[in-house]
Amino acid sequence: MGSATDRFGPRKAVLYVLLWSACGLLLTAVANSFLLLIAASVFLGPPQGGSNPATNKLIAEEIPVGSRGVVTGVKQSGVQLAVVFSGALMPGASSTFGWRWAVAGVGVFTLAFAAYVALRFPADESPLDPSANRSTAGTAGTAAATSQVPLAGFVNRIAVYGFVLGFAAGGVTRFIPLFTEEELGFSETEAGAVFALSGALAIVARLGWGRLAEHRIDAGPALIIMALGSAVTCLLLFLTLTVGSWLIWPVAILTAFTLSAWNVVANLAVIKDVPTNQSGKASGVVLLGFLSGLSFGAPAIGALVDATGSYQPAWAVLGAAALAGAAVMTPDRKRNGTEG
Repeated sequence: MGSATDRFGPRKAVLYVLLWSACGLLLTAVANSFLLLIAASVFLGPPQGGSNPATNKLIAEEIPVGSRGVVTGVKQSGVQLAVVFSGALMPGASSTFGWRWAVAGVGVFTLAFAAYVALRFPADESPLDPSANRSTAGTAGTAAATSQVPLAGFVNRIAVYGFVLGFAAGGVTRFIPLFTEEELGFSETEAGAVFALSGALAIVARLGWGRLAEHRIDAGPALIIMALGSAVTCLLLFLTLTVGSWLIWPVAILTAFTLSAWNVVANLAVIKDVPTNQSGKASGVVLLGFLSGLSFGAPAIGALVDATGSYQPAWAVLGAAALAGAAVMTPDRKRNGTEG
């Protein structure tokens, strides 16, 4: 999907992602067997993988320097906002109309939004000056030719970083509510409040990190700080059973500003440091690393908890993964971003 974004352009790519998502949701709504439901889920995989490359390239091409950090933070907060709205609306809609009609409604809404995007933002128009676009396209090839080797290493390191931080995030965020209820003795409502606090603060964290990463701190140091903060989060989780269950509240806050926010900095690094004509492909590489780690983290940690009968080994493994992320980005601790 990343290479396709570079080929077709960000506006068409965003439109294709919306149309593909709408079709996948409608297919889910009419699924009449478990196999068809699985097929619909697989069908929805490519647009999920294509969303970040498309939107990253859109920001790189159409958002002026100085505003990209905040816009990237807003964009990456979309997941949290969607969780809030779906959590508030979908249970009631499912109870009233049935889950099929509820999912179909989301599909129709997505289709309508795709139509709005196609009409409001034609693919052959851009708010930037056309000559500037031609100039950017001309210099991008030169930049890629002169810095291809270090650039490839930088993107690949972020992808590896994304895998280990995605692994840690998949383990921590999926199991915090269960750990809070099972091991710390919190009620379901209290465990939900811990998770909700982390989710709400993640929006603030993503906006803040986006601005910091563009104006105050380079991507390499920022990603190292967030990895070390993730390791501290896992350490606090490890200590909750001995120090006190109150530590789960600092854990929720730290999770929001580290494990749930690092992808803003990673995406902004791609937008800033990768030549525009390669930003879609680079975003795809980084996203592949992240989603692979995220997908592998939760089941692996769940199996470890079941095998040991304790969450403590899991927190130790996740903390080690976060430290590995800091080590991966060490070569870029003094990296200065360059506009692509």
